[in-house]
Amino acid sequence: MKHRKLIAVGFFLFLFFFSGTQSLIAQRKAFSFQNREELDFRPYHFGFSLGFNQMNFALKPAESLRELNNDNPGDPTYGSFYTVRPEPDLGFHIGIISNLKITSMLDLRFVPTLAFGDRSIVYEYQKATSNQVDAGVIKQKFEVTTIEFPLHLKFKSVRINNARAYVLGGFKFSTDLSSNEYKDEGNEGTIYSRSAKNDFHYELGLGFDYYFPYFKFSTEIKAAFGLQNLIRKGAITYPMFHTSIDRLNSKSIMISFLFE
Repeated sequence: MKHRKLIAVGFFLFLFFFSGTQSLIAQRKAFSFQNREELDFRPYHFGFSLGFNQMNFALKPAESLRELNNDNPGDPTYGSFYTVRPEPDLGFHIGIISNLKITSMLDLRFVPTLAFGDRSIVYEYQKATSNQVDAGVIKQKFEVTTIEFPLHLKFKSVRINNARAYVLGGFKFSTDLSSNEYKDEGNEGTIYSRSAKNDFHYELGLGFDYYFPYFKFSTEIKAAFGLQNLIRKGAITYPMFHTSIDRLNSKSIMISFLFE
């Protein structure tokens, strides 16, 4: 549900700014005046970005949770697992833009970014006690503070007065400063599963550039998909938590506002 809400918010933001651009274009058609025209000819320029994001996992459970439960038949605390699923949360990010012009329609962009957020894994289990079945839920939250180093190619449309559209794609490396991969379980409490500190992603996105008299403003949405299996061993006492996950990849959606 949160995922759908975030997409809806991004969609309406783009509609808002796009409709505003069309109004500006209509008002200025008679004058055909282009703001910040020199930006299109500079070999490079800089800026900054900020926005909000939704971080999540792409989780593939173990092939058979039934077999996993048979390997741990006598666990008095958690009994049998029947669902392991990810749960997203919202965060925010800030970045610095470095833009290198390759052609009139193609730019190379490097945007080091600091991103904050949360994501969780939810374990649902059931156990038989006193001739009845008790159900329980454990939610493990992963706090995320990543430094990201994305490298993108930005493909731009023809500029129409003071607006243009673009698409982008590329790869990024990220390192999670809040990762629990090497944290001491004694200080953190029970660490049911651990996630790797470093990851590689591919990214795809689209946006709109708006040229104002003193700066260029852009709205952008992009999705990132992690390539590395992040799952690592957790608590030795309860190995079924991390063994219930076959593959764990990161994924995120970012809505950004850029000033150049």
